[in-house]
Amino acid sequence: MGYSAYTSKYLENDVVSRPKEWLVPLLYEHLLAHLRRAQVQIQQRDFEGKGVSLEKASAIVIELMSTLDHEKGGELAQRLSALYAYFGSEIMNVSRTLDQGVLTKMIEMIASLHESWVIAAKTQWPASATPGAPVAVVGTAPAAAPVGGSRDSLYDRQVRR
Repeated sequence: MGYSAYTSKYLENDVVSRPKEWLVPLLYEHLLAHLRRAQVQIQQRDFEGKGVSLEKASAIVIELMSTLDHEKGGELAQRLSALYAYFGSEIMNVSRTLDQGVLTKMIEMIASLHESWVIAAKTQWPASATPGAPVAVVGTAPAAAPVGGSRDSLYDRQVRR
C-alpha cells in the first residue's frame, strides 16, 4: 500500500472516529488546508495545482451548505448559507483572478469561523475525549447551527459505513 493509500485510510478513520459535533470543524480544517495550499500554488505559479485545490475547497463549501438544517437552524442557518454562497463565489473569483488579497481575507474569515465551531463542538463533546480534535482555541462561539438536515451529508454516509 502506497503513501497515498495510507493517507486516505487515515483520513477516513479520522472522519469515522469523530463524534458528529466535530465533523463541521473537520470540514473547516480541510477547507483551510486547500485554500492555504492554493495560496502557495498561486505564488509558485502552479496553476494546475491551484485549480485542483480550489476545486476541492469549493466542494467542501458545497458540502457545508448542504448540511445546514434550515428548519431547525432558522436565521443562523440562513446567514451561514449566505456566507457559504459568498465563499463559493470568492473561490471562483480567486481561481480566475489569482487575487491573493481576496484569498487571504477569505482564509482569515474561515479560520475565525473554524475557531468558533471548535468551541461549539467542545460544549457538546470535550476535546480531551476526542482523538485528533483540536485542543487550543481562541475566540467566542456562535450558537451552533444544526446540521444534518433532511439530506444526508457525505460525512453522515461515511459514519454509517
